[in-house]
Amino acid sequence: MPHPKTQRELADLVDNSLKHEIRAGYTHRFITLMFVTVGERVFCRRYTYGEPSWHSVFQTDPAGQVRLDKTVVNIEARVPHDLDEIVPDVDQAYADALKKLGAGFMLAGATEPRARESTMEVSLAEPSASTP
Repeated sequence: MPHPKTQRELADLVDNSLKHEIRAGYTHRFITLMFVTVGERVFCRRYTYGEPSWHSVFQTDPAGQVRLDKTVVNIEARVPHDLDEIVPDVDQAYADALKKLGAGFMLAGATEPRARESTMEVSLAEPSASTP
């Protein structure tokens, strides 16, 4: 797929990619993580809770990258401004995605309270953001 230029294109790329990876900053290693979409918004959650983590790094500095199949995209990851309101929609997106993968057994972990609290929203980095 072509490199996304809009948030909608990023969401479409997420929806059409088989492999999702994220890294905080530009030098850390990529880790595999499931992304879900709600409209044109993209979300991810932790599934391990050790520290330090990609999640804690993003809370300090939102700059990073995602790799969707072979496409690398500069992003910013933050706790959603409307976390309490969006959580039910994100939970449903995880339920739908896991069911589609035949991995419904993973839903309890994907929607447990600490997973919900770790929800991050992934957005395209602003063109003016400093990137390598």
